[in-house]
Amino acid sequence: MSDVPSRPPHTGGRPTPEGSAQLDRHVLEVATALFIKQGYAATSLERIARVAECSKASLYRRYASKEDLFRAVVAARGKLLLEAAGAVEASSTDPLLATREICQFFLDFMLRPETLEAYRIVIADGHRIASIVDDMMHTIVEPFVATLSRLIKAAADAGRIHSTDHEETTRILISLFLGWPLQNTMLGLNKLNDPQTRTHFFERAWQIFLSGICIQEK
Repeated sequence: MSDVPSRPPHTGGRPTPEGSAQLDRHVLEVATALFIKQGYAATSLERIARVAECSKASLYRRYASKEDLFRAVVAARGKLLLEAAGAVEASSTDPLLATREICQFFLDFMLRPETLEAYRIVIADGHRIASIVDDMMHTIVEPFVATLSRLIKAAADAGRIHSTDHEETTRILISLFLGWPLQNTMLGLNKLNDPQTRTHFFERAWQIFLSGICIQEK
């Protein structure tokens, strides 16, 4: 499968910690690619092991079930998102600019095929995967909302915006720039596949948000 990453070179013998970590990453990349291409139901651990060029025993030592492997795929996506948001928050001196940068990244991130398919699987099959929704909320969604809420609070404390319930403000903002693009893309209409169109939509959503929340200088 040309769209599935090839396994890193293996020299034989007992794997080193670095080699084991490389295989861990490779298995997640292969699993993600297969979930995108074939869907959750049609993807088996046996198929993943074969495409990843690792033994079933090695795969089962890492993941006892397909559900466990899919949880790891979701966790890896969440880690990418939270690390990116955290880096922007840590390096920025302007909370509104940081909020904007994180939100635009989040829109692009959510419309990536690997994120979309994971989200689609959670919606369709989440009830079959024990605790996947609760885990995603506690380890990804809530920390991400908390990051944006801190920035919103900082902007409010600086007298730049009106906000008292910062979590509510954050959720309204996310709904504004992500709601229609996510719905449109999941329905296969793909009107925001073009980066320029997506940027234009985000800019408009951001301006609408600011027009309702910014404090006007007198």
